[in-house]
Amino acid sequence: MKKLLFLVTLFLTNTLFSQESILLNTPADGDTIFTHHPLLTWSIWGGLPVNNEREYYQITVVELQYNQDAASGVMVNTPLVHMDHLAQNQLFYPYDAPELQEGKRYGWQVQKIMNNAVVCSSEAWEFILAIPPVLTPVYYKMKLVQDGALCRAENGKFYFEFSEAYNSEELKFRLLNQENTPINAQAKFNQENGELAQEINVKRTGFNQYELNFGTGVQIGIYKLVVWDTKNRKYELSFSVD
Repeated sequence: MKKLLFLVTLFLTNTLFSQESILLNTPADGDTIFTHHPLLTWSIWGGLPVNNEREYYQITVVELQYNQDAASGVMVNTPLVHMDHLAQNQLFYPYDAPELQEGKRYGWQVQKIMNNAVVCSSEAWEFILAIPPVLTPVYYKMKLVQDGALCRAENGKFYFEFSEAYNSEELKFRLLNQENTPINAQAKFNQENGELAQEINVKRTGFNQYELNFGTGVQIGIYKLVVWDTKNRKYELSFSVD
């Protein structure tokens, strides 16, 4: 009787696991992602969620080589992530794992473990981390007379175009805040960390094109850039720092 009960139990168990499957959800197979720490999710079909310490999910993430598919990659490549004893159906790519590199492909797979044996495996999928687009800066033209137009600075930099008949070695400029108070363009010594704060400066990036670099040296608000040509004529342009 005990032998019969064991055989029935074994048959039912094998039947259950043969019908169970793990389906990967996100990122989709072949998807392009835009974060270094994607949320990896999967679903279980035909079975029950893990509910004790003898059964759990394990996940493997690998970097794929040129022309290598995800299925072979997760089998032979050194894992970037190989985590087990997962009870949930999702995992953020860990912050302490090797960082994903832009433009590279990655394969991943999830398996269900019970009593130290693999009872179910998902397909192996792949995704790629997008390469950020190279943004061409917008150069705003300096003017003798302000026309009320408001320009924008981006990431601590303001790009402008300043045309003059004779280009001087150094550009004479001044940065003013909303109260028309000049902002010191000299580097300042930070007493707290013993370092020099980033200097506010202007550098040439092309013919009659310049970059005002103020880093974190100014607060959010509206500013005015004043530039003088070799004849001491004054050009102005206002811009916002968000």
